[in-house]
Amino acid sequence: MNRLLLAGLAVPLLVPLAVLHAADGDSPQATAAPPVRTATTHPMKYFISLPKDWSAGRTWPVLVAPSAHYGDKGKNIAMFAAERDKRKASFIIVAPFVINADRVATMAEYRGAVADAISTADAATDGRDETARAKFDSEGIRAILKDVQKLHHGEDKVYITGFSSSTHVAYLFLFNHPELLKGVIINSGVYLARGVDEDHLPFLNSSERTTVPIKYIIGEDDRGYKKCSENWQETKAKLLRYGHPESKMQMEVIKKGNRENLNPGHSCYIARILDFCADVEMSSRN
Repeated sequence: MNRLLLAGLAVPLLVPLAVLHAADGDSPQATAAPPVRTATTHPMKYFISLPKDWSAGRTWPVLVAPSAHYGDKGKNIAMFAAERDKRKASFIIVAPFVINADRVATMAEYRGAVADAISTADAATDGRDETARAKFDSEGIRAILKDVQKLHHGEDKVYITGFSSSTHVAYLFLFNHPELLKGVIINSGVYLARGVDEDHLPFLNSSERTTVPIKYIIGEDDRGYKKCSENWQETKAKLLRYGHPESKMQMEVIKKGNRENLNPGHSCYIARILDFCADVEMSSRN
């Protein structure tokens, strides 16, 4: 497995993107997506959006929100930023280009050494090397967070969310790096232990786990509702064994005919995600 090519390849890249519009009733019209950036110590690409009142005079809470799939052209972060700005919230939003769910051969930003290394690792297994992909995503996001702290005064601990396929990334950090987390929101996805070795987890039954609030959210009309809900209950039992208290976990089901007219199908609930982060921020001040 060739993993030596997965690090030390960062080359700055700025690509202007067009104005995009939200397709989900959960979010207001999206603003223009920011330029694509590259972590300074890793080849992972990402979008970042700073709050309108950002300044260097303080530290800022950070929400990591990778898209469900590659190739959304900035739509995901544009919708998060629009909802954040609508409520005058103060979160830095980061959308890393993760590779956990999609074919790297189609990823223009990773064409060359990164795509070749992952493709070689895939070919050496049954067609998909989950370890190599998780390693890239984990190291890449951690490199991005260091940049966000250094360049934009982001806080040391962050919120992370995942929708559908990107919930694998949120779970990756919840299981492997609770010390980096201020809160986790799992949106309509399942835990499959991608990149997680449950026999060698760090920080078992420590304050790094006991203090992390976790929310699971899904629509009742989601086609995967039964599977996802059952998987969440199984995963919750694991988390309890590893030291996450039940008092820090919650589940919300978006019902048909809800007051906010949120789509009860397979949807990314951006407003609910930001509500959760705001609630945690408020409770941390009290």
